[in-house]
Amino acid sequence: MKVLILGANGRTGRVLVSEAVAAGHEVTAAMRTPQAVPGVEVVTADLRDPTSIETAAKGQDVVISAIGPSGRKASGLYSDAARTLVSALTDTRLIAITSAGVRHDDPNFKRVYRLLAGTLMKEAYDDMRLMESTIRASSLDWTFVRPSRLQDEPATGTYRVEDSQTPVGGWQVTRTDVARFIVQELGAGEWSRRCPTLAE
Repeated sequence: MKVLILGANGRTGRVLVSEAVAAGHEVTAAMRTPQAVPGVEVVTADLRDPTSIETAAKGQDVVISAIGPSGRKASGLYSDAARTLVSALTDTRLIAITSAGVRHDDPNFKRVYRLLAGTLMKEAYDDMRLMESTIRASSLDWTFVRPSRLQDEPATGTYRVEDSQTPVGGWQVTRTDVARFIVQELGAGEWSRRCPTLAE
């Protein structure tokens, strides 16, 4: 497939690029500040500029959003991106990474992370919720991948997936496992308009 990855120079984005290329997909890496990435086309795109995203997404089969702020504050990044994507995409499928903590009443979301999501990270989680609700209200074919706490560790292959809630007892997952789940979903298409939530 032809795949555009937004946030391709972030920690999860870089793993996604690598896994998608390894799976044989034709990958385009979209960045606000382009950096060379071996084996893929790199384009300049700004999620607050619908025209640049529309241009980057032209001819793509799937757009994957792996965006994220550099600190605790989102400063409207997720919600701005949602409005841009709704405006720029038409028939292109969207897979967006958010977080297990987006669901307020997730019965299995670890208590300490629930507290963080409601205090130090409240602004970012509220913005992710706004992103999801904006895209849900559109006609896009979307999937929200909600990982639990992301780990920079080798893939385990033992993660679990539940729809819209954290797997019981789960609280973390590796970035590589998340990337591999998304790459597998590119061909399977099993999670359209659903929220796969990942944890070991």
